[in-house]
Amino acid sequence: MGTKAVGIIARIAELERELEKELTDDLTEQRRRFGYKIETGRVAFECEMCALHAKLRTGWLQFLAEAPLRSLLVAPVIYSLALPLLLLDAWLWVYQAVCFPVYGIDKVQRSRYIFFDRGHLAYLNWIEGFNCDYCGYANGLIAFAREVSSRTEQYFCPIKHAQRCAGRHARYANFSEFGDGDEYRKHWKKLRGELRPGKEPR
Repeated sequence: MGTKAVGIIARIAELERELEKELTDDLTEQRRRFGYKIETGRVAFECEMCALHAKLRTGWLQFLAEAPLRSLLVAPVIYSLALPLLLLDAWLWVYQAVCFPVYGIDKVQRSRYIFFDRGHLAYLNWIEGFNCDYCGYANGLIAFAREVSSRTEQYFCPIKHAQRCAGRHARYANFSEFGDGDEYRKHWKKLRGELRPGKEPR
């Protein structure tokens, strides 16, 4: 990797840290503005906000009556994805439990990726709440799976592709260049070492 690219990556990492701080500050402000706090892992709204949310809720029968017919017709296809998602979730648990200890790879903490908080918002009816939790589960699970697979790739094959590929994970930037066997042989042990327990954000 060229010196300029290394410098750009370092700047991106710094900007990501700056963005994370800004988003954390924004979240604190949003909690104050919308009257809620996190207590023992659960969201707690102020009483006034709960009353306002209840007034904003649309009943589920009205919600269904106002939904376009085509949306109702394709809903079973959307929900049918639940089965492969659950299977993936279960298999990721088995995969990490069996393989990661053997290779000394720190396990990914699933609870950092999957949250079921939006479904409890009082301004959502039970259908909207279920949909929000379903989407949160699906996207959180895919993010969790990506982290598991990116750690696996870093351990077994930390080599960039010959062509640019879309949607690369954050670890990809540190992989060896395609065709640079010398760099690969020099750095693969270091990259594996970074995956040891205590080295990774869980």
